[in-house]
Amino acid sequence: MIRHIFIGTFKEDVSEETRRNVLSDMRAMKDNIPGIAAQQVGFSTGWVGQKNQIVMTVDFLKKADFDIYMEHPYHMDHADKLGTKYFDRSTFVSAQFEFTR
Repeated sequence: MIRHIFIGTFKEDVSEETRRNVLSDMRAMKDNIPGIAAQQVGFSTGWVGQKNQIVMTVDFLKKADFDIYMEHPYHMDHADKLGTKYFDRSTFVSAQFEFTR
């Protein structure tokens, strides 16, 4: 299994309604991109670190599925549109690791 982790920090002027719409768009990736085995998306609690962040984990069975995800038009459109408009791109965290169930 491969787990992809993304953390994005919202710009200060992004409304709560927009943040919720972004959350819905990101959750819809599982329904629009083949090869996603599991996905979790939510707002950071702020217990440790920042509260104005969105956190996503996406699991794939194999590297080829991850590659499809990274190049898929739904992902590319949302990464570019949402990333530029609503997030401070300089704070993006993205990492992947392999694990066994």
